[in-house]
Amino acid sequence: MRTRQGIVGEEQHASTERYIITYADLITLLLGLFVILYAASQVDLGKYREVAQALVSYFRTGSVPLPLEQRGRAVLAGEEGLPAPILPRSPYRTVDEWMQQSEHALRPYIASGMLTLERTAEGAILRIGEAALFESGKAELQPHALPLLDTLAMLLRQVPQLINVDGHTDSIPIRTLRYESNWHLSTARALTVAYYLMQHGVAEERIVIRGFGPQRPIAPNSTPEGRARNRRVEITLLELPQELQPQRGYLRPGQSVVLPSGSSHSR
Repeated sequence: MRTRQGIVGEEQHASTERYIITYADLITLLLGLFVILYAASQVDLGKYREVAQALVSYFRTGSVPLPLEQRGRAVLAGEEGLPAPILPRSPYRTVDEWMQQSEHALRPYIASGMLTLERTAEGAILRIGEAALFESGKAELQPHALPLLDTLAMLLRQVPQLINVDGHTDSIPIRTLRYESNWHLSTARALTVAYYLMQHGVAEERIVIRGFGPQRPIAPNSTPEGRARNRRVEITLLELPQELQPQRGYLRPGQSVVLPSGSSHSR
């Protein structure tokens, strides 16, 4: 029979050796950590040589593309390894691109016959009938013309071409307190449209304002329908940018006027 003193001695001896279990657990964990670190520090020489060879072959001038069986295992996945560069699209539009965008944006007005859009050798011509903009014999914009001009301003903000805004009338003479002739009326209408476009973001250095009166009809003035077609405002988008336009017809400050040779003038 074990005495009480013997039992107490064994419990004291067991309690003094418990730290060994904790110490062994700590050593085991440290050993596992060092094994993991050692494994992570080993470099796969085969993969390293493959990546290095791919880098050298792609960035060497005049390099030959990889064979088909090796493509897709280069620096980046894909047919050639390196993706094609993504260049930002120019904010400016060519005349043809502008035509396509305008035909879509102005489709309701074109369908109703309020305006026509035509591609020419020089560029594009947008013809707006009098009824879409003004009252008869006046040059003040009507309220229903503002949405149309807002759309035009949006379409013309990002074009590098020269913009001609031309006013036209029919051949019936006009003489009012405000407009002495069709020349005055056509010029005032062109100025009204152009100034509205400039106020809504169109660069004023690209706009030319002209009035032709009844001198450039597109239909006979002998019928009411023909006269209605002739009363219009044309917005012409020229093919060449403004800096490439010929200077004929435009005088720079201080430039002298040179008359064509061979012309006779009476005094």
